Amino acid sequence: MLVTVEEYWLCWLAYAFAGWFWETMLSVVLRKRFEDRGVLNGPLCPIYGFGGLLVVMLLADVTDPLALFLSSGVLACTLEYLSSWAIERLFHVRLWDYTGKPFNINGRVYLNGFIAFGAGATAIKLVIQPWMIGIMDSWPPTVLHWASGVLLAATVADAAVTCAGLYSFDTRLARVAADIRELKLEQIADIDERIDLANERLALADERLREVLSWQQRRLIRVFPSMVSVRDDRVADRVRSLLEKARSKRSR
Repeated sequence: MLVTVEEYWLCWLAYAFAGWFWETMLSVVLRKRFEDRGVLNGPLCPIYGFGGLLVVMLLADVTDPLALFLSSGVLACTLEYLSSWAIERLFHVRLWDYTGKPFNINGRVYLNGFIAFGAGATAIKLVIQPWMIGIMDSWPPTVLHWASGVLLAATVADAAVTCAGLYSFDTRLARVAADIRELKLEQIADIDERIDLANERLALADERLREVLSWQQRRLIRVFPSMVSVRDDRVADRVRSLLEKARSKRSR
């Protein structure tokens, strides 16, 4: 079966979207609320797209389900490990950390990921990929060209905005850390005065966070609960706590 570059690209989008859907639904189940779990602003998790294509292309000759499961798990975990390392080196933040999870390797990958990726990749290779290629082969060439072109332009633009936000992320978190230190509560005996001061400083902190951090950066802090800054491993938790308190106050 001859697969064109455009079809591979659309498959990448499909797997990236499926990964976003999977991660977001897990958040709904575990955290009881909808949260956009994608690194990009659009509904895509790129690592799933690359993982799916790598399995399809590098394991093309592997047909035994058990061998495919094991090799896919190793391949996907290798990709996840390298992605975590590259993000940390390039942007000085660590988006996920599995420290404390069973059979983790430096907190970058762990056993559950191996099992989930292995099972998903096996289904992709044996069932989903042939089915999708069959559908795309039935499309008129013009539809295929336009769909791949428009989606490519949108994804490149999204990736550029995301990379720009990640590039300044650590620097902005450092500014936020300095602001948080200045807004620490003073020791005041009167409880009512302490509550008033706490509310006032919470409002100031929320306003300052919105000035310093972009919408995308605030979203990443909320939806990646184990994210840390290499510069200050506590600042992300502090920001997350302030965002949650401000969000709760606004919803009252």
